[in-house]
Amino acid sequence: MAYRKAYPSKLEFDLRDTTLYVHSSGSSGSSGSSGSSGKTHDNPPDLWGIKYLFDKGISNTLVKICVDGTISETMALRMYFLKHLFPNIEFHDADGDRYIAVAEEIRRNVGTTYITYPSDHPLDNRGTKKTLESRIEKELADKLPKYISDFPDGAKVIRQFPANVFENTISEESRITDKLWIDMVSVNMTQELSPIELKVGRYIPLDLFAQGLNYGIYCHLFNQYIKQNWFSSYCSTMQDKVTIYYVGEEFHPALTGRDGEKGIVSLIRKNELFNIVFVRISVDKNSQSITGSEFIFDIRKQ
Repeated sequence: MAYRKAYPSKLEFDLRDTTLYVHSSGSSGSSGSSGSSGKTHDNPPDLWGIKYLFDKGISNTLVKICVDGTISETMALRMYFLKHLFPNIEFHDADGDRYIAVAEEIRRNVGTTYITYPSDHPLDNRGTKKTLESRIEKELADKLPKYISDFPDGAKVIRQFPANVFENTISEESRITDKLWIDMVSVNMTQELSPIELKVGRYIPLDLFAQGLNYGIYCHLFNQYIKQNWFSSYCSTMQDKVTIYYVGEEFHPALTGRDGEKGIVSLIRKNELFNIVFVRISVDKNSQSITGSEFIFDIRKQ
C-alpha cells in the first residue's frame, strides 16, 4: 500500500514551473530572532519543500525552493548546507537570500564571535530516566560498537551533548541558535565526529531528520574544537567529515519509501562534509533492551 502524501497544515506550497514557494502560516520553522526558543526542525519548510518536489516528480532536475517568512539562524545554517546533500536544489529566501550571508558570517567567525561551551563545561555522567527511550539510549551508549559496527571497542560516548551557538558570551541571552541536545556524540573508527539521533517508540519522521541535520551542522562548525576538548585521547587524526547516525525502530516512508516507492533519501548525494546513516533497531519493550540492529541506509555505499 502506498503511503499517503500528506504535508503539515501550517505550510502552504505554490509550485510555478521549477520554482516552489513555501509559506509558513505558523511560527514553527519560521520564527527566529537571536536567542529564539522556537524549534526550526518542527515542520521545516526547507525539508518539506524537498519532499513536495519529490512527490511531484521534478526533483531530478535543477529546481528552486523559496522559503517565505523570517529565517532563524538555525534554519539559515541548514538551508546553506543542504546544497551539499541535495545538489540539484537551490534555496532562496524572501529577503534577497540573506540567509546565505547569515550562515557565512557564522561559519567564518566560529571560535571568535560565535562560540560554544568551554572545555570545562560538565558533559559526562548524564542521568538515565525511567522512560523506555532513556533506558535504550543508555544501553546504546554503553554498547555502541555492539549495535553500530562503525565504532571501535571502548569508544567514548557523551550523552545529551548541548549543541548551542552563542555570540561572544555564554548566556541564554546571547544564544543565537535553537536550544538543542544531541542524544549522543562519539567518534567512529574513521575518526569522524558522529552525532547520533535516537528515537524509540515510533518512527523517525522528516522533522527529526531535520533535527539530526542541525546536530551535524553544529558538529561540522565546531569539529576540531569538540575533538580537541572532549575526544583528544580517542583521535589520532582530525577528519573534517561528520557522520550523522539516525537510530530508530522505524523510519517514515517520506524518508525511506515503502512498497516500491522511494523516499527523499534517494536524492542525497555523497559529499565532502556529511555522511548520513540510518540504523534500524529492534527493541524488547518488556525487558527494555535492544535485541538487534541493521543498517538500512548508508550514503557511503553509493
